[in-house]
Amino acid sequence: MGSSYAYPVMQTGDALAAFRMAERLFGIAETLQYAEPTVWATLSTLEDVERIRPVLPPGAWLDSGEGAEAKWCHPGELPADASELAALLPLSLHLEDAVPFLSFEADLAAVVGSVPAGIRWHLGAWPATPTQAWRSTKYSGVELAFNCRELWGDPEDGHMLSVCVGQNDLQRAEWLAAQVGLRVLGPPVQSL
Repeated sequence: MGSSYAYPVMQTGDALAAFRMAERLFGIAETLQYAEPTVWATLSTLEDVERIRPVLPPGAWLDSGEGAEAKWCHPGELPADASELAALLPLSLHLEDAVPFLSFEADLAAVVGSVPAGIRWHLGAWPATPTQAWRSTKYSGVELAFNCRELWGDPEDGHMLSVCVGQNDLQRAEWLAAQVGLRVLGPPVQSL
């Protein structure tokens, strides 16, 4: 058992540029056979819901409230009436089923606006580096946190792109970042 560690490699105010850099990192992966995204977002306004709902993939679902008060629905099941929809806010976005790799992520990056959100892509494996063997699927990934510094973190300005590697694997994170012209920006955060 264990967790991967997300090393930040890019901070920017341009969500789509951060996504395009994530795509460059995918090109380094040894295999993308098992690649799939995990997604979350917090939609706090009617404008957020209306902007993001059209780009959500099948299998997305939203929840409102907690415990016995929680309401769950697919985006197409949201009330059409603005006052009914407003009563459900804030809504948390999740994915119910596996979603095909790169089936909606660019569209989400293009419309995310100021919504705190994130995507973590579990990748097949990172390749061997000049000094290290390849890394298994368990720890390989890329994270993109929109309007926060880490996935599920507190809202902040800007978007943070991170590479996910095993514990104490700074050398691999540095090598991965260098392959796309970036560098590690700080200490890692324990990830999924």
